[in-house]
Amino acid sequence: MANVYKFTISKAETTQKTPKHILKLSVNEKREFLNSFDRIFSDVDGVVWTVNECIPRAAEGFKALSDAGKKYSFVTNNGVRSESEYAQRFKEIGIEFNANEFVYPAKSVVQYLDSINFKGLIYVMATDNFKKSLREAGYEYIFGPLKIIKETYSDLANHIFSNEPVRAVILDVDFNMSSLNLIRAHLFLRHPDCILILGASDKLLPFAKGVDIIGPSSFAKIIAESSKKRLITLGKPGKDLAELLVKNFRIKDRKRVLMIGDMLEQDIGFGTQCGFQTLLMLSGGCNLEKMLAETNTVNIPDYYADSMGDFIELLKDLKKAEV
Repeated sequence: MANVYKFTISKAETTQKTPKHILKLSVNEKREFLNSFDRIFSDVDGVVWTVNECIPRAAEGFKALSDAGKKYSFVTNNGVRSESEYAQRFKEIGIEFNANEFVYPAKSVVQYLDSINFKGLIYVMATDNFKKSLREAGYEYIFGPLKIIKETYSDLANHIFSNEPVRAVILDVDFNMSSLNLIRAHLFLRHPDCILILGASDKLLPFAKGVDIIGPSSFAKIIAESSKKRLITLGKPGKDLAELLVKNFRIKDRKRVLMIGDMLEQDIGFGTQCGFQTLLMLSGGCNLEKMLAETNTVNIPDYYADSMGDFIELLKDLKKAEV
């Protein structure tokens, strides 16, 4: 059976916070902020680039932080692109990419399966890239069926019942997911040893400006509630991913880590649960009005900025103050 991780949030972390713009801090506050963290975990979409274009000065912002002695790694829920595609795009815009420290759902799921010494067949609802990661890690899986069936109970029965020894159901982004797949997953989970894993845990996915689409978390919730299985979540803001991240990066002092992202729940909520400091970028999926309207303290950032380019200005301000 899967390990159950416990995560608690201290009383201090649940008190009301007032986000501070990093460029509106005093010189001393800017210096204290910069000196308060050594490592950065950053989202990608909405911080480095949007769907169609790179965010201005993002690469320069990360370089400035690196020159200031800060280590950074990327943690994304977007597994539609392959790792090689990410590496190529980072290279094109001039951001240093370390594949060993790049965190995305398929990679985290494989690490989790390895950690529990998982043995058995997997039923997966995910992209081809996700399936490739499972296959390369030596795991066997089945998926589908990807077809339209006759609208009769007999034809439904022919496609949902199976004797295959599935011991894990895994969900991630899957543009071909159907009710047939969800029903089949539910039936596999009747086995007492079958576990339920979610990769990307977004309720909504930004698709275009002002347009969100239903994310995999909504489908996972249906299966978890119907099967009464614990949902092991290995995408932001999952607590299982939080424990994995802290362990893999050997984080000793969580308060000396800064989580940067553009989404309140997935990024800021994740960072808060991890015990990290948090910074919201207004360059992606959340604007100032939405941030100020947030009432869930867990999702309220410690700091915010317009874009990564603000770090360039912050460091310039500190350099001027030293003259």
